[in-house]
Amino acid sequence: MYRQLTILLFLLYAAPLQAQNIFSALHLNENRAYKYGKPIQIITANTFYNSSGKQVDKSIKYFDNSGMLTTEERYDKEGQLNAKLTYKNDTVRGLILESKIERWASFGYLKDSTVYSYNEQGVLTRITNVDVSGNIIQMADLVNNENGHPVELRLFDRKGTSYGKETAEYFYDKNRAITSVYSNDGRLLTSGTIKIDFKVQDTTGGRNATYNEKGDALTYVSQNPNGSETLYEVEYEYDSKGNWIDEKIYKVTIKPNGQKKRKLDRHFVKEIIYRND
Repeated sequence: MYRQLTILLFLLYAAPLQAQNIFSALHLNENRAYKYGKPIQIITANTFYNSSGKQVDKSIKYFDNSGMLTTEERYDKEGQLNAKLTYKNDTVRGLILESKIERWASFGYLKDSTVYSYNEQGVLTRITNVDVSGNIIQMADLVNNENGHPVELRLFDRKGTSYGKETAEYFYDKNRAITSVYSNDGRLLTSGTIKIDFKVQDTTGGRNATYNEKGDALTYVSQNPNGSETLYEVEYEYDSKGNWIDEKIYKVTIKPNGQKKRKLDRHFVKEIIYRND
């Protein structure tokens, strides 16, 4: 049973291409790489700091004339290409139809795809992962509410056996949803809060977060596995279009005397190349 629960949580929250969970389904066709202008290319360098030093991840994203992402290349710290994602899009409706990922790792080359199925209204109803031969790896079926937002996601393996499910309850006045993951026998495994619409400028602050006038988080609280909480503070630099190009995330600790100490946890840098039209 423990192994099944571990697999369920991994599939719901850590799949390498498009995780099959309600958060990713809700925001699948929502562009969060930029807010303004029409980019041709976005080059990013993401630096993560930890006890053993720092890790730098680099990527290059390419966009079509409609502003939809078509290709993403990811590079390791030596500058070697280790993953490439390509997307097949419906640019008229703004929907991702299929995404493919190629990975080059020490154990060899891997390639698989994710197919997204929609109803006539363009609402996502199924996510299917397939291998290079077209065989189903896993599949998620979604039930949506009247707003077209997923309220239940049920996950199945290649044989059609259910892993469990995730549900969502929406609070539109707060721009938040509460998600819960359940095992096959109905036991609650975990729950959390997600943002419904990232385009909404949540300047009044939300649960455990505050935002600037652009709708970007300035502070937020993260829940740790042991039940403790960690406070983060964020600083931004913006380009002339209004997109952030430098983001520093600090982990904040409060000393017994009330003094606040900040430590740089992550540093994200973007170079955005825009179209002239």
